[in-house]
Amino acid sequence: MKKAMSNVDVAAMVSELSDRILGGFVGKAYQQSSDRIWLSVASPAEGRLDLLLVAGRRVNITRTDRPASKTPPQFPTMLRSRLSGGRIVQIRQHDFDRVLEIVVERSGASHILVVELFPKGSMLLLDESRTILSLLKKTVYRGSKMAAGEKYLYHPGQLDPQSISLLDLSNWLSSAGQDLVRSLVRGLNMSGTYAEEVCLLAGVEKSKPAGELDETERQKVHQALQEVFSNQTLDPHIVLDNGEPLDVLPRPLQVYQGLEMRRYPTLSEAMDAFFVEAEPKEEKKDPLEKRIELQRAAVEDFESQMRELVAKGEHIYQIYGSVDAILQVVAGAREKGFSYNQIWERISSSDLPQARAILSLDGQGKMRVTLEETDLELDAGLTVAQNAQKYYDRAKELSRKAAGAREAMAITEQLRAGGAAPRKARPAAVHRRRKPKWYERFRWFYSSDGFLVLGGRDAESNEEIYAKYLERRDLALHTDAPGAPLTVIKTEGEAIPESTIQEAAAFAVSYSSSWKAGLAAADCYMIKGDQVSKTAEPGQFLKKGAFVIRGERTYFKDTPLGLAVGIAEGILIGGPVSAVKPRADPVLEIEPGEFNADDLAKRIYRQFSEKVEDRAFLKAVASVDQIVQFLPPGGSRIKEEMS
Repeated sequence: MKKAMSNVDVAAMVSELSDRILGGFVGKAYQQSSDRIWLSVASPAEGRLDLLLVAGRRVNITRTDRPASKTPPQFPTMLRSRLSGGRIVQIRQHDFDRVLEIVVERSGASHILVVELFPKGSMLLLDESRTILSLLKKTVYRGSKMAAGEKYLYHPGQLDPQSISLLDLSNWLSSAGQDLVRSLVRGLNMSGTYAEEVCLLAGVEKSKPAGELDETERQKVHQALQEVFSNQTLDPHIVLDNGEPLDVLPRPLQVYQGLEMRRYPTLSEAMDAFFVEAEPKEEKKDPLEKRIELQRAAVEDFESQMRELVAKGEHIYQIYGSVDAILQVVAGAREKGFSYNQIWERISSSDLPQARAILSLDGQGKMRVTLEETDLELDAGLTVAQNAQKYYDRAKELSRKAAGAREAMAITEQLRAGGAAPRKARPAAVHRRRKPKWYERFRWFYSSDGFLVLGGRDAESNEEIYAKYLERRDLALHTDAPGAPLTVIKTEGEAIPESTIQEAAAFAVSYSSSWKAGLAAADCYMIKGDQVSKTAEPGQFLKKGAFVIRGERTYFKDTPLGLAVGIAEGILIGGPVSAVKPRADPVLEIEPGEFNADDLAKRIYRQFSEKVEDRAFLKAVASVDQIVQFLPPGGSRIKEEMS
């Protein structure tokens, strides 16, 4: 029974979708399972339609029930961020392969949604330069992982049965070394069904060795290819064998002559009907049974990853000399003053054995190498032993997660057996919420030098800081761009170190509209407390939260944006990375990105929960609502650190 669309199906579906949704606008994206995405589309002719994308299987307009709207995973979130509201300007097939691409334009930028329909295919969102922005699931191609930031690589193409010349066909058949039908499948990018159709139309026995075909037979095969793959007629239908669905096709094939056909108005409707019938109906399972299956799969996944990491750590020691030689090559170049990017440029064109083993090297010294058929991630700034230890540390973390998952599974199994969940040996501590400090109703942080820095959350709190807490001896920072907090360094009459001033500047720009605009850096200025006034010039009016600045200003150009959130001394803190990161554990850095404050706060809480075992304590000091209070306006994301 057919399990996925053929390249002929893809070509026909491209034609259908071009007629029905080309020029339409993309709505929201939804994900039901690890390989299924629903894309809402406003069709110019038909109104709202749902496009179902199933990696490795099919693409079609569907009438089936769409999954309920939940907090979407990362991939549909990225689709919403980059495609929602955009216009579909092109729908195409790559090289008559099982790859369908949808090009969407929005705000002057183009993005490409790639759906791979071959076995183990994925789904990817690319920018105009075909760089991967996000992908549905990780894949490995030619030993390299397809990952965000990498260029998208197509799988190697085969000969195109639509356009192959008689000479190229003859050369392939002569060298294929198999029977005719298998030679067609292996070399000419077609399924077994279509290979049998070609043999049938050509009148050549499919089991005949391809290399033994004479000139006339090769011409017949070539002519049959033209008839099968140049046929553009559409007659969507499902082929039935004894009443059971056997195949779904865009047009009839002689190979199925005599079997029952069930016709449909569109190929999408035929695909929907066939795959719904073809997919096994899931029996309703006990919720606890389903939970146990998921927990068991999680344990197995954690343990599998743990074993792989330990094996790689041990492998590094086994090939100590080879790893050390690569690290020394990079270290030697660094001593000569070359940056990592310059080193990579030289390595990528070098014939040295060590250089050929390096697959990539980024600007931070993180590199991927292949040694003795094993892919490894190394840090050029660490020793061999330290690189091995990083693998062991990651394995320990996974071991802890596996233990937690096993404990949860044991509780679920006891519940399924009819018993109560086992009690914890130690009663959970009750964590009372402490009384907030006066400054915690504002944005705030303590600098690396111990100075309190305040910032307004809105116009009203800006007014309160000015009226109650800004003293003449204090320093204030602001940006020329609107929507920035009035930032105040409480000096207590002491001289303020440059490090505190730089942190306050980073604080001011990070909580300004520059963050919402997605900028990496912005300008701000500093004045003394007595330069800030609410007295407007004659004939002018100051709105709430606005101030007049008189006198000279000290500007800080291109101040980098960046914040960190973490738990320190039993409380949640947030602010510039240099002020927060050394004090907090756990701690996460954030940067401008695609997630709103609520979604990001949930992600931060989940990552904190992996390191803080006492959930009651975590909820008391770093709930999702509390984390939101430290997040800047606009979209954000957790800054990824290579490990």
